[in-house]
Amino acid sequence: MSLSVFILILVAAALTLHVARYWRPLAFVASAATTVILVWAAQNIGAGTSEIFGMHFGLQPLARDYLIVALALSGILAIATSFGDVRRGLGFLLWSWVVWLVALAIDDFVIGVFAWVSGLAIIVIAMEPRHAQRTGGAAYFLVLIVIAAGLLLIGHRFVQLFPLTPDRITLLDSAVLFLAWGLGLLLAIAPFILWLGPMADETPPPIIAVLLGLGQPLGLWLLYLLIGQSPRLLEQTDLNVTLMIGGLGSIFIGGLLCVFERRVGRLMSYAGLLALGFILIDLARGTLEGAAFAVIEIFARALSLCVMAASVTIARAIPNRWVKYLALGVFLLGGLNLVGLGLGVALATRWNVLLDFEATDRRIFILILLAMLGVLIGLARYVLTWLETLPAQAPAQDALAPTPPPESISGRIRFRLRGAWLAWRARAGQRVPAAVRYTAGGIAEHWRALFAGILLSALGAFLLWYSVSPNLWLQRALETAAQLAFIR
Repeated sequence: MSLSVFILILVAAALTLHVARYWRPLAFVASAATTVILVWAAQNIGAGTSEIFGMHFGLQPLARDYLIVALALSGILAIATSFGDVRRGLGFLLWSWVVWLVALAIDDFVIGVFAWVSGLAIIVIAMEPRHAQRTGGAAYFLVLIVIAAGLLLIGHRFVQLFPLTPDRITLLDSAVLFLAWGLGLLLAIAPFILWLGPMADETPPPIIAVLLGLGQPLGLWLLYLLIGQSPRLLEQTDLNVTLMIGGLGSIFIGGLLCVFERRVGRLMSYAGLLALGFILIDLARGTLEGAAFAVIEIFARALSLCVMAASVTIARAIPNRWVKYLALGVFLLGGLNLVGLGLGVALATRWNVLLDFEATDRRIFILILLAMLGVLIGLARYVLTWLETLPAQAPAQDALAPTPPPESISGRIRFRLRGAWLAWRARAGQRVPAAVRYTAGGIAEHWRALFAGILLSALGAFLLWYSVSPNLWLQRALETAAQLAFIR
């Protein structure tokens, strides 16, 4: 399958979700179906390179693996969103990937930057802040997107000019400076966390998970692309030191801010900032092992944010008490995996970093432990708030209360069609045994809770399986990281 065909499938899937969101059962079926189709299509993209208007497009194995994971997690978030009453952003969970795929597949840094920031802008549009009468965070982030894109392009220009005057190392130093500013703004690396809080206040949890867990790492991929084209960025500059400082600052600030948060959006954002710090520290090593651990951290961060966002979304949409408790348990699993305290892969990657600092600088080692404790405190505070808001019992529904017909013409048509369907189902149900009729009626009445419980159980089971199979993920990460040009 070619990339052009896959993009057409991706556009069709996003359009389908955008239309299906008006009716909840159709939105649920469409979300599940498009997830399966997109993951299957991503696995069957050809390994060849395509050329369009002189630009080369092709997915490297690492980019292909990331795309498969990203589409699977985006689809899971779409399924979780389909349970709720507000499904405006359903299609936007996939619209961004139409342009983000260009950033993954192209070998041109400039086009990749434009594709990346275009996807971020689409995510901002998905927030639809006008409906909430809050546009401050969205406007703020859009301005920073423009500024950061300009900084990245300036840094790239300095890299291009360096071969003309190879004796002027200041060009590379300036390139690293502008790249650090641009990526710092878009990745919210400390101290560039200006937009993280306001955006979190105005953004639904699924959009936060896509933006932070799936969209942000594309900036690191573009940095890898630029380093592969110009290895001097690592050889003759302090880029590794810059990444290390940004990583440590992100860990400390993310852990500190989590202590004072009870809002789930900000809690996820600040906990994700801590996880981003570990990714930067792993990349700063410049070794194969460090790159492999960074790949695992990126996947673990995206998975954890996805699980947390799906759990919160389902808990808000489903009134059943047992679903809320199940969602709370899965939320905690995702939070512990994000902190790095899940037994297995997460603990192994964090412990590797902690051992290095424990041997070199015990002060940093202690500060990192305190930052991780800060995220745990934030999780505990939010869990207590969650338990306080649990209802004593699910709200009862009066099945005998008549429903007045809507005033619009389309509403009246749907009302009559539904009445005809219910009448036919009642006549057909009289021929079915009472036990079967009772079971089918219970499933029909609580289908949302049933499928939500299945989804939450599947997410929890996958998290547990992921945690207890570290060798599998480490081996795969080593194989993919070995293909990084600047590692070789």
